[in-house]
Amino acid sequence: MTSPTGLAGRRVVVVNWRDLDHSLAGGAEIYAWQYARALREGGAHVRFVTTREKGQSARAVRDGIEVRRGGGALGFYLFALAWLLRHRRDIDTVIDPACGLPSFSPLVVRRRTPVLLVVHHVHQAQFAVHFPAPVAAFGRWLERVAMRRVYRRRVVAAVSPSTAAEMRSQLGWRGDIRILENGAELPPYHAVEAATKDADRVVVLGRLVTHKRVDLALDAVALVSARTGRDIHVDVVGQGPEHDRLVAHAAGRGLGGLVTFHGYLSEEEKGDVLARASVHVCASDAEGWGQAVIDAAAWGVPTVARDVPGLRDSIRHAESGWLVADDADRSVVTTRLAQRIEAALADADDPTTRIHRARACLAWAHRFDWSQMRAHARDLTTEMLTGRTPTPAVPTTHASLAWPSERC
Repeated sequence: MTSPTGLAGRRVVVVNWRDLDHSLAGGAEIYAWQYARALREGGAHVRFVTTREKGQSARAVRDGIEVRRGGGALGFYLFALAWLLRHRRDIDTVIDPACGLPSFSPLVVRRRTPVLLVVHHVHQAQFAVHFPAPVAAFGRWLERVAMRRVYRRRVVAAVSPSTAAEMRSQLGWRGDIRILENGAELPPYHAVEAATKDADRVVVLGRLVTHKRVDLALDAVALVSARTGRDIHVDVVGQGPEHDRLVAHAAGRGLGGLVTFHGYLSEEEKGDVLARASVHVCASDAEGWGQAVIDAAAWGVPTVARDVPGLRDSIRHAESGWLVADDADRSVVTTRLAQRIEAALADADDPTTRIHRARACLAWAHRFDWSQMRAHARDLTTEMLTGRTPTPAVPTTHASLAWPSERC
């Protein structure tokens, strides 16, 4: 007997480059885990196959989901394909998010096993940022040519309309693309609390990696501080390989005593930072979806960001934040960001204006939550497995379920 979602007893594998416990986990990892949770709530037996970072165990159980780890940053792909090949007869469906590249699971699973490719954003421009030219060229080919061919007969979803548009324009994707949006954890925050925010406090959320361009955000704040004489404090929340360079960069711009690099913060600690902030700055080159934007909006904090894919989906311009025109010239972008940040901070000087802006942010943020995303994920997976659209039902948690013993 199956549950109303058609997932009870189904054996599902989510293959994602990192899990929540990885030191570089970010929005893509939260999304993948929420997808896994959705299927678990629907009654499925769920395994999460991921990279094994130094210090991590090969196996773990979290939220009733079995985690299997192996391989390093690149060795993960061989590990994942070998694992899927070994267990192909015990898999009913695979959820395969592309974190730069997917696992290419259709190459090893049975032909009749449904596979869902989830694309966060297109990485054609980013490969050159992170890899030497020959490796970058190979990465672009894998994403533009190999991925399209391997998944051409599989179900494909993008996390935003921007990502779907980029898939068509940059990758030449011709097939159907579903939209399965992100969600957010929405705290019990009320707009009137914005009256107590610090008008000179800016926050930057996200992993400290090159394409997030935290250095541009710091440069823009430095310009505002120099032009206005305001003592603007910047809270940088996140960790990553760019940390040391960004600390030195902030000091070089005269912001050493005004920038706090918090590293990783718990949700409660991050909430404390957001509750004080008046403006969030996101200078990323591109995003699949601005998860940090919605996280900030849920605390009544508007975002100043570049008008690039993903961010233009997660910001309602002039309501929940502001988009500034992008440009290939870094100095032009920095100047535009600074002008918009300066105007936003000037607005924040008035507590009434802060409350008004917080109301708009909260109204926007509450259009997105993880429970809604999980419901859509269950519906899509059920459709893949059964060929029918499920009847909406309240999900139940099956705490007693366990995956059948795996073959060794």
